[in-house]
Amino acid sequence: MSISLKVLLKWQVLFVSFVVATTSISGLGILGAYMFGDETASQVTLSMPLKFITTKIVLWMTVVTPMFKFALQLSPITTALEACLYQRCKASKSILFGVSTLMRSMALAMIAIFSMVFPYFEYIVALVGSSMTIAICLIFPCIFYLKLYWNHLNVMKKIMIFIMVIIGTIIGVYGTIVSIGGLVHKTTN
Repeated sequence: MSISLKVLLKWQVLFVSFVVATTSISGLGILGAYMFGDETASQVTLSMPLKFITTKIVLWMTVVTPMFKFALQLSPITTALEACLYQRCKASKSILFGVSTLMRSMALAMIAIFSMVFPYFEYIVALVGSSMTIAICLIFPCIFYLKLYWNHLNVMKKIMIFIMVIIGTIIGVYGTIVSIGGLVHKTTN
């Protein structure tokens, strides 16, 4: 298989993944609104009947997911700290493993303590999420793709990528404004 065919196949898989994810999430939102109508709460878990076991599973998954998310987001930081530790410390592997586990646990515990001490932590996380996630997931990849393949792209592809960057920027700015508005509203009340 030639390199250009591999690259094309990779982008087709990526496109199909985005389409499936977007369709699934949009479909779930539409079905939820259709099922619950005007009684739909702002969070789908609040609309679910509490007597069913599936509701309990979904609620626990909602609680557990952020813990894993933070652990994954902290991974680059803790990996860099571990690399420094391994270079400077000449202890046995078991001691280094114990220190590494303790360091990762302490980083996660510090975030948990921080979220309990600062009452508006969810708005700060929403602010960071809305501004950084859209940049990392949409804007930067498009810009990097343009930078790498500018000479190989036709005008139509360049225009489509620019439109994606503009839409992503608008979404990021809007999400950031909403997050800041929620933070300001919460602190004034």
